[in-house]
Amino acid sequence: MRHLIIFISFLFTSITMFATGQEGDIIVINGERWLLLGKPINTDSLLYNHLKSVLPKNRSYSTANWDGYTAYWSIVDETLRLDSVSCEFYDAKTRKYRGESIHADTLDRVFEKHTDGRHIVASWYSGDIRVARGKQIYYQHMGFERNYEEERFFSISCGKVSNTKTFHNYVLEGFAFDTFRPKDKSELRKMFPLHIENYPELANVKRIIFSIRQARVDAQGNLVECEVKVFKPGDNQRLAAEIAELLKAYHPWRVSFINGEFRANGISGYTIQYSLDE
Repeated sequence: MRHLIIFISFLFTSITMFATGQEGDIIVINGERWLLLGKPINTDSLLYNHLKSVLPKNRSYSTANWDGYTAYWSIVDETLRLDSVSCEFYDAKTRKYRGESIHADTLDRVFEKHTDGRHIVASWYSGDIRVARGKQIYYQHMGFERNYEEERFFSISCGKVSNTKTFHNYVLEGFAFDTFRPKDKSELRKMFPLHIENYPELANVKRIIFSIRQARVDAQGNLVECEVKVFKPGDNQRLAAEIAELLKAYHPWRVSFINGEFRANGISGYTIQYSLDE
């Protein structure tokens, strides 16, 4: 039996059990290709349903692309344009997938209210789009919950770019529970040595189970603050306070700098089993 149990609460699991990381669209900006982490077409239900009605029924789907299409975009003259839409098809003879673009006339019919005579302009869309490139530095198995070394946010108003922000993301390596693989059950005790003698109520207890939430880190890998709750052998606020202080005393923790903020990825949101027996 593993001596460190890391799990997500039942409620969170029940919500996300069918969630999968999704493939993004593709966008070209100043001649450079970026990943667009989102689906701007899907934000308009009428356009989305109209597009789906004209897509080939025999197109390939996957858990990472439930709609079975990829849209290709560009930003030209501060305008977000839809350039093409493609689908993949499985060839049973070659046992390979091939891509095929939807005919331009078909797209023009679907987006007839959003063409300027030459291009399809995303005039239905207002909000932010996030584009990325480089190495992936954070991933969560849900939607577009992942981050890359370089990301840009474009604020869009009726298809027109009104503002742009660029971020350079990185990770400072250090300890985190999501990658911790203890060699024996004493390893966690050595890292975070509780003064068990101060808790006579734990005399016959073999393990403590506690959660870590609201963790905040700084640029040097310090755990600045966190909220600890003890679940087993029962709620014990004094014990929770000591655990929190031990966690904050440890250094360094892994720090992710993502889109202008330091994040405690792999620390906050975890439930830990701390063994007391030898």
